[in-house]
Amino acid sequence: MRILILSPWCDDIDLESCRGTPENAYLFRELLNRGHEVIFMCQGKKEEVPANLKEKIKYFVLKPFPHLRLSKLNYLTFPVFHFFYERYLAKRVKTLLEDSKIDIVYNIAGYGHPAILKLCRKHQIPYAVKTMGTIHFEKYVKTFLGKFLYFKEHLVFKHLAGHYFLVDDGTRSFEVAKKYKIPENRITILPNARPTTTPTDGRAPKFAIGYFTRLDKLKGTDLFIKVAKKVINSNPKVKLLVAGDGPMKTKILELIQKYPKNFKHLGFLTHLETLKLYSQIDLLISTNRYSNMTLNVIEALSYGIPVVAFDTQDTSQLIKDGVNGFLIKPFDTERFAEKVLSIFENPSLFSKLKEKALETAKSIPTWEERMKLEVNKLEELAHEIH
Repeated sequence: MRILILSPWCDDIDLESCRGTPENAYLFRELLNRGHEVIFMCQGKKEEVPANLKEKIKYFVLKPFPHLRLSKLNYLTFPVFHFFYERYLAKRVKTLLEDSKIDIVYNIAGYGHPAILKLCRKHQIPYAVKTMGTIHFEKYVKTFLGKFLYFKEHLVFKHLAGHYFLVDDGTRSFEVAKKYKIPENRITILPNARPTTTPTDGRAPKFAIGYFTRLDKLKGTDLFIKVAKKVINSNPKVKLLVAGDGPMKTKILELIQKYPKNFKHLGFLTHLETLKLYSQIDLLISTNRYSNMTLNVIEALSYGIPVVAFDTQDTSQLIKDGVNGFLIKPFDTERFAEKVLSIFENPSLFSKLKEKALETAKSIPTWEERMKLEVNKLEELAHEIH
């Protein structure tokens, strides 16, 4: 199978170097292990493409989608920028489709979706799109404001693709698809997956908390700071490991200056480096304003680490209050801090939560199982007669 993959990221396709979610790295590994030919078109810089994959794939690096420094203005400018970027992207894809035999086009994140869909129909090439992180689109999908704020996602669902891969990250992308009346036989639900892990030992808590995420308001970093201050002021023994980067990094650094003995900021780590941190913590905090069914929560459970999180969107499907962690009513930072402290004050509770965290993780597929589902479906689509 010769697959053309379109992605807004160039640097996340190799397990040794990817930062953030590793799903594209696992996808590329599975495709290459099966002997498929991968043509990769990404947004970014040539040096971002992992060196050890440059000889294994054919790649084209495009200029990135334009974003303004003031993030709130991006909501206003995105439809305009997308109009022009769609044409730029389609021109590059058109040339490739005319010059090469492609068995399937896989558009990760859906940039330029309407034009790419039209090209694939013209050339009779199977086309699939993958979407994730629809955030609160499900809540506002029927409103003009919702379609405006989530313009790219609106286009992805409005213009019917050959197939949809929807990542089940708790943001209810399947519910969005239903509201757009996408036929269920054109949908594959991709579960967020867990690493193959060695659980942490049954030691007593050492008062270490992890916070591994992008540092911004959507991820609730401002809420984390409030919780952290309350916890430290009540129990000065607590240590917090923070891994990540983002616009609120300066706020984290200010916190470290105030509490130098309690905080350690490790920067933006690779996926594999982050996995090593779970052996150093007792508890994970997740403060997302949207779903907390995130990869770092799944990873924590896989290592037997309890999680305290806000009960947003579908988080309760993963975190069971008082069983494998605690769910907190959004966005009660006082209650959040109380529950964090209660775990350190009660060793038997800590032990119980750890045990149930591991039990929960067993029901979550591994990345290898997830990729088998995804690539099997891509192979099936590629061999359909159009």
